Amino acid sequence: MNAKTKLLIIILVVVLGAGCGGRESEQPSDDAPPAATGAENEIRPQGEISENAAAAFGGLDPIRMQQGESWRVFRSDAGSSKAAYVVDEELFADATRKYGLEVGKTVVEGKTQDLVGLMQLDLDQRLIGGNRFVVFLPTLKTDQALRDGWIRENALESDRFPLAIFVAERLLNAPDTYSEGEEVLFQLEGELALRGTSLPAVWDVAASLSGATIQGSMQTRLRMSSLGFDPPDFAGTLTVQDEFTVRIDFVAHEE
Repeated sequence: MNAKTKLLIIILVVVLGAGCGGRESEQPSDDAPPAATGAENEIRPQGEISENAAAAFGGLDPIRMQQGESWRVFRSDAGSSKAAYVVDEELFADATRKYGLEVGKTVVEGKTQDLVGLMQLDLDQRLIGGNRFVVFLPTLKTDQALRDGWIRENALESDRFPLAIFVAERLLNAPDTYSEGEEVLFQLEGELALRGTSLPAVWDVAASLSGATIQGSMQTRLRMSSLGFDPPDFAGTLTVQDEFTVRIDFVAHEE
């Protein structure tokens, strides 16, 4: 494998989980001419993205795109990607009496395909240009509508804070060598903006590159209490663990 291919797998995964929102150095200046900024939104018509998500994504500030023939653009495939949270829940007798749910411990997954990612790369200069990765939280769904409503209104408050953005700052424990199609394991360290809060996060990543397509997954562990709300604890009905997993399964293609 040549050096350029090796560099591609590392940079692609870094920027797939990265957002540039909030970094002033990557925002176009007010007086910069359009041709110089090359501003662009990552959203384009896609049947897999809900109408409300498309509206929220379209309201984001444009991303500054670098000019020059050496820059290449990659977009995430909404039809083949998803974001999810996974949490441990325990149900008690009142859960059966009130809602017909089975008593015992269970693993709950809430997921959505309302996510977009745009990344610009200069492989020759080893540079990352305009990029952003955004998840629309109100459409996260589990197998219970009551649970989903409580999470929207009381936990994530996703009607107030509908978007989540992760900004990767460092790549950790990357392999020294890589063969195309081989799955590699490493970590991403950065900052996650969620529910009006920004907090550090380390993601465990598994990814592979085939041609101009990269696919894989990345996940991190968070605490509800770190996001500003207590885990649900309803006497006689259910309890939920404070720590939970956030996971992104992704596919991205070069344009």
